[in-house]
Amino acid sequence: MQEHENLLSIRLDGKAVGPGRISVSHLLRLLSQLNKVLIRSGQVLKGEADSLRKGPKEKQLKDIVALDLVKLTHGSPAVVLGLERKCPLQYSLPGMDHGLEIIEKAIAGLHQVQQDDNTLPPGYDTGVLMAWRDMGVLLEQGVSEIRFTLNHRPQRLETRFTPDGYRRLQQRIKGPQINIRTIEGRLLMADFKEHGTRCRVHPSVGDPVLCLFNEEQKEEVLENILYYVKVIGEAKEDPVTGKITSIKLHDIERLEDREDEGVDLLPKGSPLPMAFWQSPSIEELAAAQGVQPISNFENILGDFWPEDESVEEFIACVDHWRDDDSTQEKRK
Repeated sequence: MQEHENLLSIRLDGKAVGPGRISVSHLLRLLSQLNKVLIRSGQVLKGEADSLRKGPKEKQLKDIVALDLVKLTHGSPAVVLGLERKCPLQYSLPGMDHGLEIIEKAIAGLHQVQQDDNTLPPGYDTGVLMAWRDMGVLLEQGVSEIRFTLNHRPQRLETRFTPDGYRRLQQRIKGPQINIRTIEGRLLMADFKEHGTRCRVHPSVGDPVLCLFNEEQKEEVLENILYYVKVIGEAKEDPVTGKITSIKLHDIERLEDREDEGVDLLPKGSPLPMAFWQSPSIEELAAAQGVQPISNFENILGDFWPEDESVEEFIACVDHWRDDDSTQEKRK
């Protein structure tokens, strides 16, 4: 590492930033998506089939790639962030810093995936591409370039994330252009069943469109439910009307600048209280309703029979009622 330099520096240029200044929303997007890139890349390098698969991430993996923001300064007129490792060697054998390897491959791979070459670099899959893509939204929001410099060796590793590279990255995610369509609308009605995962996108104008997605895309769909999004995928159309009947999802992207559209489609009313979903025991129900154990049976005795009539008369009366009911049933 170069002396007096942070392990990883990130420089942002463009009209959306100033000398030593960056909006909180831009900073959060940058750092949260970088964290996703590193964790997902680590999963791929560990041999996991798909980094998008829903589930808890291994704590050790999170720890070895964890970074702290230790500096925010200016590069006239850019903003420069300095990041350092939380625990660089805590989980590594001598000469085998797996956390640094993940960071290095993630930063180096960003250069390759911005090229026309369709092969994926080590530590990359669709999930990693989508995390970089979500960071690249900044390149549509007034940032002209994001430059990553990794100072882990005497020879620095530098990668630039540019608008042209961002567009190529999006194209990689879309895949081959076989009747590819883009739909923008409010994402609603997601079904996460094991067979037949699907959701609906409601455009501001027109009918809702059914979107089919696979197990590996569940996390991305779940993160964007109820938001206004852009979905890209392979469309099936009605041969008579030409209308889209369904889209096989390739990519989904939240459109934060259009969150005021389609708000009338959002669910209304108060959510059901948590108690509705719980199954209390008999004892809990009794306590909630103020029911107490019976200590005196006289408290439950009825007071509806005349005192001057005997028990024998009561029994005879009941027998008479039963005989009347039996006779009426036979007549029917």
